[in-house]
Amino acid sequence: MDQTRLAQRLAPARLRPLITSFLMGLTCGAPLSVTLTLIQAWLKDGGVKLTTIGLMTLAGLPYSLKFLWAPILDFVSPFGRRRQSWLIISQLSLAAALCALSLTNPGDVSTVIFLAFAVSFCSASQDISVDAYRREDLLDSELTAGSAAYLWGYRLGMVAVSGGGLILADRLGWRPVFLACGALMSLGPLTLLFSPEPKAPVGAPKTFRQSVVGPLKDLWSKRHPWLLLGFIFFYKFGEQLITSLNTSFFMEAGYSKTQIGAVVKAFGLASTLAGVSLASLAVKNKGLIYCLWVFGWLQLVNNACLTALWLLPPKAPYLAALISIDHLIVGAGATVFVAFLSSQTNVCYTATQYALLSSLMALPRSLLSSPAGYLATWLGWPLFYLLGAVLTLPGLWLLRVLIQKGLAAPVSLETERV
Repeated sequence: MDQTRLAQRLAPARLRPLITSFLMGLTCGAPLSVTLTLIQAWLKDGGVKLTTIGLMTLAGLPYSLKFLWAPILDFVSPFGRRRQSWLIISQLSLAAALCALSLTNPGDVSTVIFLAFAVSFCSASQDISVDAYRREDLLDSELTAGSAAYLWGYRLGMVAVSGGGLILADRLGWRPVFLACGALMSLGPLTLLFSPEPKAPVGAPKTFRQSVVGPLKDLWSKRHPWLLLGFIFFYKFGEQLITSLNTSFFMEAGYSKTQIGAVVKAFGLASTLAGVSLASLAVKNKGLIYCLWVFGWLQLVNNACLTALWLLPPKAPYLAALISIDHLIVGAGATVFVAFLSSQTNVCYTATQYALLSSLMALPRSLLSSPAGYLATWLGWPLFYLLGAVLTLPGLWLLRVLIQKGLAAPVSLETERV
């Protein structure tokens, strides 16, 4: 390795894009915790059946279908390409939908589903713009560091809403919780005040047809694209299945909302940030594909280990230990996976391609996880979590096939070893 390349690897990344990635991650992670955790606990407090709560995951369908309207966000610009239009529109709409939840009764399931769907749609639209902005704002050599910064913010937003929200709900009720979540979205427009609009890349689509057809043709030009898409779909499948009912599982295992919130906030946050940092360092030293393989197997083991919470007495140290391990592994795995997804996109079609790839990643959570409540009721919690471990295997097998065929190497990460 020559001295110039070594200096590029050791040079500190630009600070402003990393701060922007962090704050945008914060506003993207918060709404997801509302649909995954707060609404679930709110409905359970309201006496709604577990099978109905499991079906609520269908409200997250927009996360899996966002590629359908991503070309519009990539091409149509009401008042600016990304920063001045769709980001602000989606963030203000999110705030309105979250505040509307505070005026709703959990017994009115149809209204809750509608508002949960609205939160998911606005959140997915925000994700499209943020993912495209981040890919264009960061240099190729900054993708892993930028993904880590984004996930620091993303997980912090999730933990602040899920952990802090549950604690606040125990003390003040649910209405202030949803109002506080709406107020948190004001961080989005504030971030844009110091984040410049990235320059349009050379070759960016000039017509709406190009913005729809171009990204698909570019993805399909890869060798064996079905293998890549299948890997993206299955890599997180087992984890997403069990995560959809984690809160209900903890509550039925004998833990109070305050215990869950406090442990998630203290131990979960620290472990997640440690996992994100660990993954960022591991990618620099071992390579992205190696880390995908290692953290994928750790994810399988972690899913199985969570069954211990059902078998052990409900004591805070047990919950703290297992949540710490869970968040460490999930944080590390998410970091390398997001960096991998970013590395597979063409900068000319960032919004549509990343939306398509991340939609595939989210599809199990929003669609195939919808019968999770029935599975948990039928199998019981221990077997349900063991099933989540087994369903990690298809993604690992596809990753092995991609490696054997030489198809898994990132197209742009300079830190990847060849």
